[in-house]
Amino acid sequence: MPRKATRPFSQFSRDAKAALPTEPEAAPVEELLLFNEIATITAQAPDVQSVIDRLLELILGFMQIPAGIFLLWDSDSRCLTHAASRGFPQQYLEKIESGDLEKVIGAYLMAAAEPLISHRPADDPRLVNSSFSEFIRQETQFQAVVSIPLRYRERLIGFLNLAAPEAEAFPLYRRKFFCILGNQVGLAIDNARLSHELRRSERRYRRIFEGSRNMILVLDKEGRLLDINPAGVELLGFSSKDQALEALSLADLFYSSREWKRFQRQMGLEDFIYDQELTLVRHSGGRLAVLLTSIARRDQQGEILGYDVIIKDITERKRFEQEILKEKKTTEGILEGMPIPTFVINRHHRITYWNRACEELTGYRREEMVGTRRHWLPFYPQDRPGLANLVLEQNVSGLKEYYGGKNLKKSPSFPGAYEASEYFDHIRGDERYLYFTASPIYGDQGQITGAVQAILDLTEREKLACQLRESEEKYRRLVENSLDGIAVHTIGKLLYANKACLEMFGYAHLRELAGVNFLKLVDPAYHQAVQRHLPEIRMHPQRIRIFELKGVKKDGTDFDIEVTSFPTTYEGQPVLQTHIRNITDKKRLEEQLIRSEKMAAMGQLAAGVAHEINNPLGGILVYSYLMLEELAADHPERPTVEKIVREATRCKEIIKGLLDFSRQLPARMTPTDINQLVDEVLSLVENHLIFQNVQVVKEYAPALPLILGDRGKLEQVFINLFMNAAEAMEGQGVFTVTTRRASRNRYIEIRISDTGPGIPAGYLPRVFDPFFSTKEVGRGVGLGLSISYGIIRNHRGRIYLDTTATEGTTFVIELPVHRSLEEGAASPGGGA
Repeated sequence: MPRKATRPFSQFSRDAKAALPTEPEAAPVEELLLFNEIATITAQAPDVQSVIDRLLELILGFMQIPAGIFLLWDSDSRCLTHAASRGFPQQYLEKIESGDLEKVIGAYLMAAAEPLISHRPADDPRLVNSSFSEFIRQETQFQAVVSIPLRYRERLIGFLNLAAPEAEAFPLYRRKFFCILGNQVGLAIDNARLSHELRRSERRYRRIFEGSRNMILVLDKEGRLLDINPAGVELLGFSSKDQALEALSLADLFYSSREWKRFQRQMGLEDFIYDQELTLVRHSGGRLAVLLTSIARRDQQGEILGYDVIIKDITERKRFEQEILKEKKTTEGILEGMPIPTFVINRHHRITYWNRACEELTGYRREEMVGTRRHWLPFYPQDRPGLANLVLEQNVSGLKEYYGGKNLKKSPSFPGAYEASEYFDHIRGDERYLYFTASPIYGDQGQITGAVQAILDLTEREKLACQLRESEEKYRRLVENSLDGIAVHTIGKLLYANKACLEMFGYAHLRELAGVNFLKLVDPAYHQAVQRHLPEIRMHPQRIRIFELKGVKKDGTDFDIEVTSFPTTYEGQPVLQTHIRNITDKKRLEEQLIRSEKMAAMGQLAAGVAHEINNPLGGILVYSYLMLEELAADHPERPTVEKIVREATRCKEIIKGLLDFSRQLPARMTPTDINQLVDEVLSLVENHLIFQNVQVVKEYAPALPLILGDRGKLEQVFINLFMNAAEAMEGQGVFTVTTRRASRNRYIEIRISDTGPGIPAGYLPRVFDPFFSTKEVGRGVGLGLSISYGIIRNHRGRIYLDTTATEGTTFVIELPVHRSLEEGAASPGGGA
């Protein structure tokens, strides 16, 4: 709106006085003109400071006095926010801005409900203890003052103090006028504040409107465009905003008129639409796939005034979905045309594809299988997990349980895939030898989303192989089927190598190795050590030792192997038989364990540091926001305080990241038979080479009650303690596990003992400390026992070292009995 032209009030006042009587009864007309001019200034001034500057000039001209001062403050913080003065020296203003507000105004004025008129301000007791009265006493030219409280809705927002050289300037009968003037000025100032905040809010939302990457439309109730943001102009293909405003109606954008009618009907009923998917037509040609969100604007009578619409372009997303659908159809076509029986399951273990070859092999049609979990039905008499199910879950223990004796192995061509073969005596009336290969299906983020299983019918090949195996000698069958590489050799010449050995070292046929030096398979760095130990093995055959060294494949690459040699005879001559195991995966798992231990420690450290920093950082943010509220928008220190808030907030986000990093997953507590759990863990580690010469003694108390425990966590504890014990005995000695009830039958006690050298007394206080280890460098970081300690503590139990043991080392674990499961919870484990 254009500003209304106004005359200076001094001339306005002179003209009014010339036209009106000078008696007091004519004054109300001038006062009304004054109040009208106050309202005009409020509408025209851009901010609060400009308002009080112009109001002060207007009032001084109207009163025809030389001096006056405006003081405005925030009633909550009681801090001065704005000031304007005429006729007062600069040093007085500086004193006001730096002084306490109550001392500047005075106690009487702070509590005053109406204007104070004083004709002797130097001696007026009402002005005692105020810097204003001190100034008046020093300036003898001022013989009369009036202090007017400025109010808005009974709230005191400031003062207007006026000073004149003669008492006649402020007659007592004008007290009511000053009171009205204070209310009018207070109203004007508060309106100016609200207007300033409104303009600032409009600018802020205009920036959001202009800067949004989504299309934003403001429409009238007929759908005609009132406003559009730059993103909308660009998406719809207009050359300018003016062109869009001239041509555009929302109904013209809808590709289907039926969708436009549905939009109007829904907005009339619900006032709101969220993410409605539809197709729009671009002005420049072409279509847009979009998500539309709209809200209706209504007047006080409930009639629709128009619509605010946000439109998000999802064209690229739809194109990507079409590509995925096309790729899915292509994949299904490939699977359907494959002669190999293949089926696919999703992450819920439901069959999503069952190809024609599967139908021919099993006799079950696709319609019977897709959408079900009956992939076991063609092969097994009852429901049980198949290879694809176990690969989907990466359930290694389950793979060993169900396929451990069926040539289970990891697929060399795909990570996480496994292969196994199985004999079935009745599939469609015939016996079958089937070879299963199951591979996980990975999503975009690396997570497993399903599994695919291919089935090879090896019946004919297996029958031939069976006939061949039956004709061979027993030892050769055992050797050839060994998963370990086995080589027969003299000290300098290799005579025989089994299939696993050939595959391990990358050779296709034995003739490639027959007659060569056995050291060809060993990294040169270990030649001297091998040549030194082989004669010793011949001389002391009863001392079987395990060595770790580097093997060399045919292509020259080296890898980690574990070898055990012992003397035997071959074709009538003394030789050495060496078993070779590829421990590359084991080494990698050990390295992963070390890394996980380090990460656990780092997580603990990160959590501690984050919590320590978070508290003082919170204090910094709180006081920074308080300072920010007290500072005016134009205060010179405000940018500095805003920078403190911004940087402290960034630090808080970093701290949040540390806490997210250190957060542990919750335990999954289930009823657990401790005897069964310990026995299962022992069955896992007993096959380890380090346990070959260890005598394992089991002393289980029968009928132990169940405990509530996380099997995975407890297995981690027992594996750590069992392996520590075996390493302490260097693979030779007696290892004893004892279970019993203890502490008045409230706990189950598990004692793990070895006959190793024991732990020195000086180390006993530190055995559960993080990063404390007696192992040589590279064989552990000292987190195993500290992690075990934390797991047992989370189970409400305790773990400690029995210092009364006379031989070796004994660790004791106590776990609480779960009372609700105690009755009838008997252990299947027996004695030792």
